[in-house]
Order: sequence, then structure tokens, then C-alpha cells
Amino acid sequence: MGIVYCWGRALRRVTAPWPLHNLEGKGPAALIVRHAERHPVRSIHDSLAIGLTEKGKEDAVRFGESIAGPTEVRLYHSPAVRCRETAMGIAEGLRSNGLRVIGTEERRSLCAPYLKDERVLIDADRLGHAFMRAWFEGRFDPRWLLPTPEAADMVLSPMISGLDSISENGLEIHVSHDWEIVLLREELLGVRYEDAGWVEYLDGLALTRAGSVYSASCPHGQGRFAFLEGRRQGADRRPGGSIGPPAGP
Repeated sequence: MGIVYCWGRALRRVTAPWPLHNLEGKGPAALIVRHAERHPVRSIHDSLAIGLTEKGKEDAVRFGESIAGPTEVRLYHSPAVRCRETAMGIAEGLRSNGLRVIGTEERRSLCAPYLKDERVLIDADRLGHAFMRAWFEGRFDPRWLLPTPEAADMVLSPMISGLDSISENGLEIHVSHDWEIVLLREELLGVRYEDAGWVEYLDGLALTRAGSVYSASCPHGQGRFAFLEGRRQGADRRPGGSIGPPAGP
């Protein structure tokens, strides 16, 4: 299936080409994307109940319609209503495009599994996007919020298991939140949100596998790593650049 790239900004331009058209059945792949456009969140403590706008629902369907290539697609979503609605819309678009959807399942690991004490949300509300930089810099008690390397591995682990088990031409789509995308972009690719911009709706990154080597990519950078016993090993991060094709399995 090869390496595919982020696509969120293209969605606003209806006539723009979608990079996802290039999924050509060359290997298993996984996408992790932020949900589609949602209604405003008044309080971070009640955010799980917030659903999609009508535009967000339409965009999710169009996202699914834009995908071609995989022989089968499995979808996962966080417990948040907006993520479930996004996954349902993508599945509808996939089916209308003639693709086989083999399941849609809720997954807790796509919604801040690294958050151990909800008192951290007070700081998140106060700091806004700057909360993420404070987290990357280790300014929170790890008993409340896991350090970012460990948090990224926690989000990644089920995705890696999926890549290892799906068919050679299969695709998994994980619908998550901006925190997860920002976390993985910096940990896997070395891409800082201050440089690349905040994650837009339906933006994300891709994972592919060649033997025991995993690649992550988006337009802002690429990375490669092994994943053993739930942890990344031998990471190679290239923000703003290319690491080239794997040398072999």
C-alpha cells in the first residue's frame, strides 16, 4: 500500500486531489485521523458528548469515498460521540466506493489513555494548545499524565498489533483526537505543532509496515522504528524530510 500522507487541508478544496487515491495494495497500512468538524466544546470535562456538525458528517462520508485500493477496511474510534459519528460516515463512504468494511469498533486507547488523573484537565483548559508543549517538556506529574514517549507507545501499540494481523492489502482507520495526532507527529516524526500548525479536522498520519520495520509519515516529515514488547526501538525521525524506502524486511 506504500506510504500515504496527511490530507486534512485538501478536504476544504472539494476539487483538490486526495493523496488517499494512491493506496495501491502494496502492503498493510493504518491511518490515524482527527474526527471531522464538531460542535463547539464549552467544557473539556463534558467534551465526549459533543457530536459532529452537518458539515462534519458530510466531510466524513467524502473522506471514505476518496479511498481506493485496499481489499478490506476496519475502523476504530474513540468513545467520543464525534469520533463514532466520523467512523460511521467514513464507513458509509467506503461502502459507496465499493470497499469492504469488516468492522467498526470503539477503542479506549484512542482517547487519552495516558491521562491518569482528570485534574490535569484543569491545566489543559487554562493553557489551551500550550498544554501540549508543557507536556512534551515534562512539566506534569507522571502519576497524573504519562510522559510523552510512554504515552505515544500506549496509543501506538494497538495500531501496531493491527498492522501485524491485517491482510497484506488491508487498511485500518483509527478515528481519534487532536492530542493523539500532535503527540504522534512529534514523537514519531519530530514534527512540532508550533512549526507544522495545529491538527485540522480529518488530518492525521499514516503507518505502514515492511517486514519488522514500521514507517510513519505526513507532509511535515517521516519516521521509522521497530516496535518490540510495546516500545519503539531504533527510532529515526526526519521532520521536513524523507528517510527513503526501507532497506528490506
